[in-house]
Amino acid sequence: MSPLLRDQLRIALSPGKVVLERLARGLHPKVAARHVVACADSAQDEAPWAKVLEALESGLQKEGGAKSDAQIVLSNHFVRYALVPWSDQISDQEEEQAFIRLCFTKTYGADAQHWALRMSPNGFGESQVACAIDQGLLDGLERVVTAHGAKLVSLQPYLMAMFNQWRQELPDSSAWFVVAEPGRLCVSQLQKGRWQTLRTVKAGGDWCQALQKLLEREYLISESGMERGAVYLCTPASVAAADLPGWEAHQLGAVQDGAEPAGIHSGKRRTSPLSLWERVRVRDNSLNSHPHPSPLPEGEGEKQT
Repeated sequence: MSPLLRDQLRIALSPGKVVLERLARGLHPKVAARHVVACADSAQDEAPWAKVLEALESGLQKEGGAKSDAQIVLSNHFVRYALVPWSDQISDQEEEQAFIRLCFTKTYGADAQHWALRMSPNGFGESQVACAIDQGLLDGLERVVTAHGAKLVSLQPYLMAMFNQWRQELPDSSAWFVVAEPGRLCVSQLQKGRWQTLRTVKAGGDWCQALQKLLEREYLISESGMERGAVYLCTPASVAAADLPGWEAHQLGAVQDGAEPAGIHSGKRRTSPLSLWERVRVRDNSLNSHPHPSPLPEGEGEKQT
């Protein structure tokens, strides 16, 4: 069926709520319905995303089971990231997957053996950005969405969705890109469009103070030799310059209460879009449709975080 004949269903999943927006079919789709479903707290013996799946099912029931293509934005609470170094020793996709899993295992421990992995390819010789989610969550999303007449065509971490939306605002020089949501901070460092580092940490109500400390620490331990650079913010509330002394702050967007359905912003810049898990195929155990990166023209490789 042509995409123009199917509604689009944009879904945002976070620990506290599930947001669903249905866009009516056509060349110029508009929001036809919106539902927000609160998530109950998970029990100690449950996966942290268990109640999110229940809330998603409840929201989809309200949608009535109409045929649609579902695009999901996943809170950074449910995603782990790793910067995978380039290796000349990798010759095929199986070796690449093993190498990615090794990088996650070194950082996160044995639990990484049970995660679904995805990597966004970059230019020749550059580090690769990879992210991971629980395999059970990925299977659950496919099961729940399919059961209600929808097709899961895209699954994006919240960090990637925000980066795609705002990347054209980032300079080609040194910059920091910050995405904050209740309870979580993601701080990344870019230099000439290349991702140098990415750190995700828990944060409480004093997240702005925690951000100040995290930026200072990341700058001090950085081995890139980059200038201090400006800070570009997607945060739960606007941040004044006085809140980040010693930093040049630029507010990109204020997200009041966590992940929301986000559009994909296209265009050509050195920092190319990151679209992990696009066109999900749950039965593909590798979850990686990309071969090992081959040389690319300057500025056209996907930049990692």
